[in-house]
Amino acid sequence: MEYDLKIDAATTSFSSCADRFVKGGYKPNYEFERQLEMLAAVDGITGVALDFPSQYDDPATLTKQLDKVGLQLGMTEIDMYSTAKWRYGSLSAADDGLRAEAIELVKRGIDAAIEAQGFDVQLWLGQDGYEYPFQSNLDDSWARLYEAIEEVVAYRPEMKISIEYKIKEPRNRCYISTVGKALYICERTGRVNAGITLDVGHSLMALENPAESAVLSMQRDRLFHLHMNDNYRDWDHDMIPGSVNLWETVELFYWLEKMGFDGWYGIDIYPYREDGTAALTRTVRSMYKFREVAQRLLETGIEKLQAESDAIGVMDLLIEEILQ
Repeated sequence: MEYDLKIDAATTSFSSCADRFVKGGYKPNYEFERQLEMLAAVDGITGVALDFPSQYDDPATLTKQLDKVGLQLGMTEIDMYSTAKWRYGSLSAADDGLRAEAIELVKRGIDAAIEAQGFDVQLWLGQDGYEYPFQSNLDDSWARLYEAIEEVVAYRPEMKISIEYKIKEPRNRCYISTVGKALYICERTGRVNAGITLDVGHSLMALENPAESAVLSMQRDRLFHLHMNDNYRDWDHDMIPGSVNLWETVELFYWLEKMGFDGWYGIDIYPYREDGTAALTRTVRSMYKFREVAQRLLETGIEKLQAESDAIGVMDLLIEEILQ
């Protein structure tokens, strides 16, 4: 197989995969350099997605480590969620000192990602939100959030800043919860380096159609990165893509192919009980298969059926094309 997609993956498949019941995890937690070696050994994966500064804080050292195994840095995610000090928010925090610390951390991460020749810097603000009605001053919180994001996007315009939205977790309500909110923030900055990470599972949790969310983002040239996974729409299970929502995943790839998406396909899965290498290998193969199906669908005349809103005709075509 010719591997021509830009695919990066987090190292979670080779972590302990702990949950709140088995805090020690279900498998060995390999050392970082061993995780990189195991990731690089998966056919089709060419990049790694890492957290700053919890997984790397020295870009020179990281570059040597990646060169050694033949990987490149795809996404750098700013870790403003894994320690308790962010429990009341990071870029929206009411505490001026804490918010300033968060902004400075993002800027340091941008500098590091540029030095390590990464593709983009991701903001997933999982701690920015609330639990209870009236807990948050919504006006002030959103104003602080806008101001902080505009500042970090403007900091070094040559680096893409990719906003990942999620409807809940760890907060019961996250501020940046839907594709519409994320796109609004990007448009508000007025800068071309502000974009979206479309996490398929997050889109499903928000009761979106991931394909539609991708189209809206691509129409504005805001879709920078994908996080490929799946769930039952009730929680962020981070399962292998297409394992539950097959049709929605195929439709996503159809529109990615049709509209010429050329960003990174990130693998964001947590194989708690499955072998990490096997889960990543299956994911890579599935993504190429989905793209192959999407390319076939583009040649079937499906657009005529869409123009006529012919749901049964589309269903007949899909069944024959995919389940033959």
